[in-house]
Amino acid sequence: MAQTTIRKSLGRRQLAALAVLVGSVRAAPARAEEPRPIRLVVPFAAGASSDTLARLVAPRLSAALGQPVVVENRAGGGGQVAAQLVAAAPPDGGILLWAAEVALTQAVLQREPGYDPLRDFTVIANMLENPALLCVRPAAPWPNLAALLAAARARGRGGLSYGSGGVGTPAHMAAAALLKLAGAEGTHVPYRGANQAALAAEQGEVDFAFAISNIALPRFQQGAVRLLATTGERRIPTLPDVPTLAESVPDGPIITSGNTLAGPAGLAPALAARLHAAMQQVVGDPGFRATLTDSGGEIVLKPSPAEQQVEWAVAFRRLQRLVELSGARAE
Repeated sequence: MAQTTIRKSLGRRQLAALAVLVGSVRAAPARAEEPRPIRLVVPFAAGASSDTLARLVAPRLSAALGQPVVVENRAGGGGQVAAQLVAAAPPDGGILLWAAEVALTQAVLQREPGYDPLRDFTVIANMLENPALLCVRPAAPWPNLAALLAAARARGRGGLSYGSGGVGTPAHMAAAALLKLAGAEGTHVPYRGANQAALAAEQGEVDFAFAISNIALPRFQQGAVRLLATTGERRIPTLPDVPTLAESVPDGPIITSGNTLAGPAGLAPALAARLHAAMQQVVGDPGFRATLTDSGGEIVLKPSPAEQQVEWAVAFRRLQRLVELSGARAE
C-alpha cells in the first residue's frame, strides 16, 4: 500500500515538473533565423577596379540592410557569364549583379547574349559613373584634341594608333567612334586591361588611349600622362580644363563606366525599394562620397528604381549607337 502511494506521488511530481518545463519552453521567444547572405556578383576577376569598389560597398550595404553581403567574382565573356547567371536567378534578392552595365555592353556586341537586357533585369541603383579620359604621353606633340585629330587625318590610311582594354570594350568603341566622326582613321591595339592600355600610352607604345578616370587620374597627377578629353556628359569638377568629346567633335560619343546594382526581372517593388534605400544610405556617408568623387567619379543615384530603369534604357541606346559608329563586335 505504501509503495503504491509513493509511486502515485512521484508520478504526480514528475507530471508537474514536466508541465512547468513545457510552459517555460512555450514562453521562451522564438529564435530568429539568421538572414541569408546576398551574393553580390562581380563580372570581373578579383583586383579589377569594379571588384575593388564592390568590396568597399559590400560591408556598407550589409550594415544598411542588416544582412550579410558576400562578393562573388564570376569573370568570363567580358561580363556575359555573370549577366547570364543573374538574369536566370530567382527574383528573391538573393543574388545581385554589380557593374551591371556589362549586360548592356555584351548585348550590343553579341548576336546571342543569352538574355534580353531590357526585359531580364530589375535595375536597382546606379551609384557612380566614371568617364574615360583620353591619355597621351607627356611629350606628345598634340596640345589638344583638335590637334590630335588633325594629325590622324593628315596621316591618312591607318591614322594614329590607340590602345584599349580589349576588342569591344567601351574604350575601344569610344576611340573608333571619335575617329569616324572626325573623318579620320586609326589602328586599334587591344591590351589585356585598361591599366595596360594606359601604360602603353604613357610609354609611347600607342599614340593615345582611353582609360577610365580612376586609372587615368592618378597617372595624370603623377605627371605620367597628359589628358586631352573626357567622355562624360560634363567636365569633371577636379579637371575643369579638360573638355568633353562633345565640345570638340559634333555629336561626340558619351560613354561612362557605371556601377549599377541590378537583380533578375520580377524583383518585388518593395524589395527593390529597400535595396535602393540601402544604396542611398551607402552614398550618403560624406567620407565615402569624397572617396568616390576624388577619383573623377560622379554620384548619379536616381531617386527611385523606376527612374534608374529609364536611365538603363538610355545607356543601352547610347551603346547601340557606339557600335554602329565604331563597327566594333566581340571576336
